[in-house]
Amino acid sequence: MSAQVMKSVHGLELDGQAAAADERPWPVSPHALAQLYQMDPTHARACQVKAEGVAGGGLAGDDAEALADVLATEDLVSIALDLEVYGNAFVERVRDRTGKLTGLHRLPAWSMARKAGGGYRQRLWQQTREKTTNFKEKQIAMLRAPCPLGGHYSLPGYLAAEGVVQLLHAITRYNQRFFEAGAVPEHVITHSGPEMSRDQQAAIRDFFTRELRGVENSRKTLFLSLPEGQEINFQAVSQDGDGKFLDLMKMARDLLPTAHGVPPRLLGIVASGQLGGSGEMTGQMQAFETFSLAPRRRLLNNWLRDVATELGARPDEVALQGVDLTPAGDNRSDLPDLVSAGIVSVEEARAMADLESHGLTKSAGDEPDEASMAERLSRILEEL
Repeated sequence: MSAQVMKSVHGLELDGQAAAADERPWPVSPHALAQLYQMDPTHARACQVKAEGVAGGGLAGDDAEALADVLATEDLVSIALDLEVYGNAFVERVRDRTGKLTGLHRLPAWSMARKAGGGYRQRLWQQTREKTTNFKEKQIAMLRAPCPLGGHYSLPGYLAAEGVVQLLHAITRYNQRFFEAGAVPEHVITHSGPEMSRDQQAAIRDFFTRELRGVENSRKTLFLSLPEGQEINFQAVSQDGDGKFLDLMKMARDLLPTAHGVPPRLLGIVASGQLGGSGEMTGQMQAFETFSLAPRRRLLNNWLRDVATELGARPDEVALQGVDLTPAGDNRSDLPDLVSAGIVSVEEARAMADLESHGLTKSAGDEPDEASMAERLSRILEEL
């Protein structure tokens, strides 16, 4: 199988502007959306966190194995990531000669387009030429994130913050080019009056290029003995923009998590005034699961149920696993009841609660009954 490759960044800017005559153009070029993904680490991390939260747990249910045979968990995460980055995801239905579904393969969203007459087209750049593959309508499952604008494609929900991502990229590029160009001098030294001697010029040059380096040499004073009529002036050239950059980056830090619906702490952002306690984080995670992950997971589950039906599996017995929001240690209080009911074995309870260090061990040839183990387990948990 040939590698699926994008063109260079320069090529993306050109290719993303127009579609073929028989293709329906994206409202925003997928290549431009891919560039946004590469521009800022916070934006990229937010997309990844949501995709992992939606599909990283894999499939669950009594009939999950039927789908696992045709769809890998890695592809599920990639499909979820395409939905976050591009607002659309494309999956190829692979069938054998009898028409039986044998595989589901994710096709990168940036490579796909809808054809005006029906069906889909994939365009991949292979070395020096572009390879196109046409698909019939029934060969492709197109998944679309909710979009109020409708149309042939959906737009990603974060697109309202596109300017913020562009701004962060511009700040980074500005500072990068500042140093690539040798940096702008902070001051220009001008001299008027009779010509300076070579020794005077050397003293000034050496002071700025050799002696005035490092934090320990900051705020040093240059003393020059000038003959009558000579004058030296220091004129500022660069403007102090550090404060502005910090303000702009702080604004972007606040807006990007909002645009993605991701708790700031998951992106490494700790806002002032937040205590950072477990209760605060638990509340953020519950909101994240309810309003960001569950809706996207519901979209994928609806599609997976259709796949399960085609495979002869029970659609209600196949679903993506959600995020476990139980705070660490809280589920230990349920272990005695689970042991008594026979749902969890003694060995499993011991491993889940880390009770080996609390004396809940099994001696050689000694297998206590479930009731006594549940009683001892309950007593130890109360002590914890």
